[in-house]
Amino acid sequence: MRIAVIGAGWAGLAAALRAQDRGFHPVVIEAARVPGGRARCLQSNALDTEIDNGQHILLGAYTETLALMRRLGIPIQTAFCEQTLHLESADKQFRLRAWPLPAPWHQLGAILGARGLSLGQRLHTIRLLSALKGADWRTPNRITVTQWLAGHATSTPLIERIWAPLCLATMNTPLDLADAQLFAHVLRDSLGAHAAASRVLIPRGTLNQLWPEQACKQLPEVRLGQHVQAIHTDGSGYRVDDEPFDGVIVATPPHASQRLLAALALPDAQADWWDAWPDWHYEAIGTVSLRLAQPWRLPHPMLMLWEHPTRQQFGQWLFDRSVSGRGSSDDLLHIVISQASRTAHLTAIEVIAGVTQQLREQVARPLPTVVAQTLVTEKRATFSAVPGLRRPQTRTPWPNLLLAGDWTDTGYPAVLEGAVRSGLAAADQLGI
Repeated sequence: MRIAVIGAGWAGLAAALRAQDRGFHPVVIEAARVPGGRARCLQSNALDTEIDNGQHILLGAYTETLALMRRLGIPIQTAFCEQTLHLESADKQFRLRAWPLPAPWHQLGAILGARGLSLGQRLHTIRLLSALKGADWRTPNRITVTQWLAGHATSTPLIERIWAPLCLATMNTPLDLADAQLFAHVLRDSLGAHAAASRVLIPRGTLNQLWPEQACKQLPEVRLGQHVQAIHTDGSGYRVDDEPFDGVIVATPPHASQRLLAALALPDAQADWWDAWPDWHYEAIGTVSLRLAQPWRLPHPMLMLWEHPTRQQFGQWLFDRSVSGRGSSDDLLHIVISQASRTAHLTAIEVIAGVTQQLREQVARPLPTVVAQTLVTEKRATFSAVPGLRRPQTRTPWPNLLLAGDWTDTGYPAVLEGAVRSGLAAADQLGI
């Protein structure tokens, strides 16, 4: 069976690899000229090098992504800068570090040994997580993270120290809008799982080098720079721009997927299928990249920043490539800005200036001279992970036509592991 996989992001490539393993012949068709989707690299003229369109990390809990990399023969130890869970602010006022103990003692030790929290705040955090685990990691239906924390009388300082940074980092949605149940799933599979699940994995190279490039080499047919116009039924199969296929996996963003499927006639029994299609809203992520006159060599590859929006300081996470990267990237810094739509009224120069001043104020070690800089903003980086969002299933009303993407009903917010799992699930349903 020839299967068209439309989209060469992490979901589409995962689907194509699984389809290949199941004996199908996948043909990957991607409109962009590079694979990776919303997690890809691009050429930066300002920095005179390739950079990712946004800094991403993986967790040890990303079991399917790591298994896929091993299937491709990629050594995990050399592909990532790996460390146990270590969240530390650049000003050293806060630190949470997992202890090298079996679960659940690694979590207990991390919280009890946290710097920057009072004893009462540490005990409150332990009680909150214990209550969540006791509820089988389920929260009341359709509530926000803010409402969930309020239900446990969580103090504002504790929210600002732990929960707000974690929520924005994992969901790219502010606490007062973010779905508490999705956040609970993230906590379950990281802090609530075995110690290895909370390991932080920072890619040493670009995201394309991580595995998408290798995936494209091992797949039978990958067409980059080809924009699919339409899908039509053709007997028991489909025609994708007049080319026949036995099945189709649509692994494009939701607005593009809707456009491609809109021309297909719905079976009478599912004539209302489109009525459940969500009214999608998106959140942006910005990444400021700085090239320094010399490597900074901070104590840790990833540090938290305290944001001050009224002073145009929006950075939340600092990544030092002299610690996590290798070779030519040693002099690069990346600063992540979640919910970056808040900076839309500012110019790139103003955003970069604010973040640079933020570094100077919060990091004790003097910042080397900045010799080049750029800001990359992915305007539709993630969907808004709000309560009650009815996300589509992988299966559609049409036989052997499946959906894949982090926006499908994966049980996760818009994270890389969700994209990979959706692609695998779509390929597993071919022929069923």
